[in-house]
Amino acid sequence: MGATAPAPEAYACLVDNTTWDLVEDIEKLREHLDIPEWQVFGGSWGSTLALAYSQSHPEKVTGIVLRGIFLLRKKEIDWFYEGGAAAIFPDAWEPFRDLIPENERGSFIDAYWKRLKSDDLETQYAAARAWTKWEMMTAHFIPNEEHIKKGDDDKFSLAIARIENHYFVNRGFLASDSFLLDNIEKIRHINTIIVQGRYDVCCPMMSAWDLHKAWPEADFKVVLDAGHSANEPGITAELVAGNEKLKNIIQRNGP
Repeated sequence: MGATAPAPEAYACLVDNTTWDLVEDIEKLREHLDIPEWQVFGGSWGSTLALAYSQSHPEKVTGIVLRGIFLLRKKEIDWFYEGGAAAIFPDAWEPFRDLIPENERGSFIDAYWKRLKSDDLETQYAAARAWTKWEMMTAHFIPNEEHIKKGDDDKFSLAIARIENHYFVNRGFLASDSFLLDNIEKIRHINTIIVQGRYDVCCPMMSAWDLHKAWPEADFKVVLDAGHSANEPGITAELVAGNEKLKNIIQRNGP
């Protein structure tokens, strides 16, 4: 018999954990620190949250830097978790796929959710390791072995997998599939830099391209020799340059 799973509130908690709870938390933090306005920075899921926060509080945002764009649309989730990216990483995909019986493979998101909320802790951990390994093995242009090893850590993997899956099952708690694109008008005036790895498999460039088309005023930087990770040299360089550019704009314009 496997170990009993800890109470949800003990670890990888999903209670009061939605996009809009996080947006509210960010705003409470700004108010608590008495910061009148600030720059917003986010990559991957952080780009989703950065857009959601900025669209909710545009008057508090001086600039935005986004990396590895994820708009939490069904086609993006399907690409990475329902077999699309397997065309590029078939060797990494098979362990993720094979954890799930064939009769449940109609939706890997739902099949993993069933296991990640199991009452059996070992069932949770097995699903979490497979989920996280898949993500770690595809995050870099050249696979990073140290990064991949993080998937062997049960607690790390459980937090990653359980919380990510919770958001994907609930479609990010967004009102529609195109919600973030539909609300660009609210932030169109904000100085923004979008950085995207050309060979990002986790958050493929189609999303950054769609954002660029909806928001041509934002600077759009494509790093030709990079995947998803912010630690890849070309992406890191563009992120640093982007932050410097926004800093200089603020300094030029004054308080």
